Amino acid sequence: MMLLASAGCAPAGDASQRQMEETGTPARAAAAITAQTTSASAQSRLLGKSDFTLRGKPACKIAYAYAGHAPDTLFWEEPCADVTARLAGKSGLQGWGKWRRLDDHARKFVQAMPGGRVLYVEGRFSASVYPVGTSGEAYEVTVAD
Repeated sequence: MMLLASAGCAPAGDASQRQMEETGTPARAAAAITAQTTSASAQSRLLGKSDFTLRGKPACKIAYAYAGHAPDTLFWEEPCADVTARLAGKSGLQGWGKWRRLDDHARKFVQAMPGGRVLYVEGRFSASVYPVGTSGEAYEVTVAD
């Protein structure tokens, strides 16, 4: 969809009508959805885990959402029964001996997370955290091998 910046090229009608034409959602409904989404995502949270098969082997799908970001999903190549997923801050990571595995750059991203908490995932063979980087996307930082 292309939007024109010039007011002279805008479609006729009020803002509600233009919103309806462009998105199929009335402006008031769109505002309500945005407000609901904003309040629902005001806190980072783990949304859940579910088992599935990846390349013929058991794997775990982990869904999470950081405050201010759209929900995201990652796959861990172990069954969910063997996977721990939680939000953790600096003190939790220090307590588990994982903070020292992060370089200064990764530590800054972890501490900049909403509420100072980052997704921490641990399986039988590895552990990682998933801070949001400069691209606005979560990325993996291995903290155990």
